[in-house]
Amino acid sequence: MSELSKLATELIIKYEGFNPKAVWDYGAWRIGYGSGTITLNNGTYRTTKQGDTTTKDNAFKDLQRRIVEFEKKLINQVGEQYWNKLSDPVKAPLISMAYNYGGFIPSLTQTIEAIKTGNNKIIASTILKETKDHNKSKPENIRRALYERRKKEADLINQAPQSNNKGKFNVLLALPLLLIGVYLIKR
Repeated sequence: MSELSKLATELIIKYEGFNPKAVWDYGAWRIGYGSGTITLNNGTYRTTKQGDTTTKDNAFKDLQRRIVEFEKKLINQVGEQYWNKLSDPVKAPLISMAYNYGGFIPSLTQTIEAIKTGNNKIIASTILKETKDHNKSKPENIRRALYERRKKEADLINQAPQSNNKGKFNVLLALPLLLIGVYLIKR
């Protein structure tokens, strides 16, 4: 399992919890770690329906498959060139967020643009700003719980090491100054 998959798995399991039986959750049956699909013993999967049951092992398999799917959705929305510049500790909370939303919803346009900056602090603050008033159709206690999850995800992004690509970019900017300095010293 990749480091990204491990980090995303830990977050989703922590936030979603485990349900061995299908439960109704705002428009769909969910099972395992909050999934709308169930992975069967033979490795195939299908949409979750009332009465379904699963094991932690099968729910884990389902989660691993879905993490890959949600990462692909994020890459399609953000752009591969921007996604690849992010560190895994930034990508994992974004995957957790997309998983919780059932996909990274297109209305998060400011968050998508913030991700493109590659700046962890901008990404985290934009998530908080843009999701503050989401889920207005849900009861207040659910809205509050979802926003608390967004706060935790944003905090993880804020605390994550800044992408290595940014450091390489700064070195490239400093190179001309270094060359000028060497030239002046040799004169």
